[in-house]
Amino acid sequence: MRMKLSDLARLTGGTPIGGDREFSGVATDSRKVKPGQLFVALKGERADGHSFVAEAFAKGASGALVERAVPGLEAGVIVEDTYSALREMVRWARKSFGGQVVAVLGAVGKTTTKEMLLQVLRGQFRVAGPVKSFNNLVGVALTVLNTTGEEDVWVLELGTNRKGEIGELASLTLPDHIVYTKLGPEHLEGLGSTYGAIEEEFSALRYASGFVLVPDDSPRFPERPHYRYGFKEGSHFRGESLSLSEDGVSFTFEGRRFWVPYPHVGFAHNALAAVSFAKLFGIPLEDVAQALRAFRGQPMRMEIIHLGNLTVINDAYNSNPISLEGLLRSISLLYPDRKVAFAFGDMLELGEESEYWHRWAGRKMCKYGVAEVVGYGEWSRFVVEEAKACGVRGRTASTYREIARYLYEAGYEVIAVKGSRGMEMERVVEALIRLSRSDGSA
Repeated sequence: MRMKLSDLARLTGGTPIGGDREFSGVATDSRKVKPGQLFVALKGERADGHSFVAEAFAKGASGALVERAVPGLEAGVIVEDTYSALREMVRWARKSFGGQVVAVLGAVGKTTTKEMLLQVLRGQFRVAGPVKSFNNLVGVALTVLNTTGEEDVWVLELGTNRKGEIGELASLTLPDHIVYTKLGPEHLEGLGSTYGAIEEEFSALRYASGFVLVPDDSPRFPERPHYRYGFKEGSHFRGESLSLSEDGVSFTFEGRRFWVPYPHVGFAHNALAAVSFAKLFGIPLEDVAQALRAFRGQPMRMEIIHLGNLTVINDAYNSNPISLEGLLRSISLLYPDRKVAFAFGDMLELGEESEYWHRWAGRKMCKYGVAEVVGYGEWSRFVVEEAKACGVRGRTASTYREIARYLYEAGYEVIAVKGSRGMEMERVVEALIRLSRSDGSA
């Protein structure tokens, strides 16, 4: 989006300083400023962007949005609050946009579904979407304000970890269409309860003017027109004949086979969401199938690593109850006759429901035939307790190396590794790789 500093001052009620320059796009990290962009100085928990204004201009910034005059400020706009000004910029950009906006929401699978939608749409339309998982206010602002405004479709990812965040983002971006992924417990420290998390997601609905896609297992969906997708009888868009191999997951829809190169049932649900959206959007299904075959997701999501006779599943990117069950189900379908051990890192941000969901996870270990679970973190002992109560071997460990060495020497055929981002469970995977390379002497 292009704008002059004088126009920005009028939009935000700020005071211009220096010459009137034009800028194109914005940056909030001085290290990532591109020539001609506006640098927005935000106060964060770790740093204050006002300390890096001079660096931003050295990188070629045309101007800066600030709350006070600082050294190195060549030109810009001074406002009372840069976060509020950023909101006004997003609101202006959305109202100026003549295309359609698609918002992806949900507890798990948002980033994957968003990436699939972008891949499917690129063959037919001019599109823009976020880099990585940009789904909070700053991330959405960076996405919207770095578009040209001439696209046909924006695909946005809206996330939350506190009450009111989804409603705020939806009110700024005014999505035409909404695609929900799986709904359930997420960020309960900020959202209070599973019920509160689901209601928070639904708060976007009043801003949507087009169609809404919802998983067929969505709980308590509000009374409003919507389409359900999934693998259950009665879905508006129903996938069938779901199958997994180490090469990927596939299913049929309207007699056509769709395949994604990730062996995880969650990716099938994400892909079916993209297929359903494409059907509503009038995109030929053959083009959709081709786009999904070429899909490449983020690392540490169902990465299968073969270490001799040992198979390691690295799903350490993040964890919550929904994604955990998806992984367990996928493993049970992939390796029905092999002994599976699970390196379990805590599921974080579950608030007062933490013990409940970790005990629930322990029972799921039994349901899906896990042979042994090794827990890491404060809450994992509840997983181990419940797993042992129903016949699964279990123990806790205090270091990544301890987990890796124990499981490596135990002789399991498959070791799955998962935990919330803050648990850094990929370090268990790294330790397993080192042990394999040194044949256990590391």
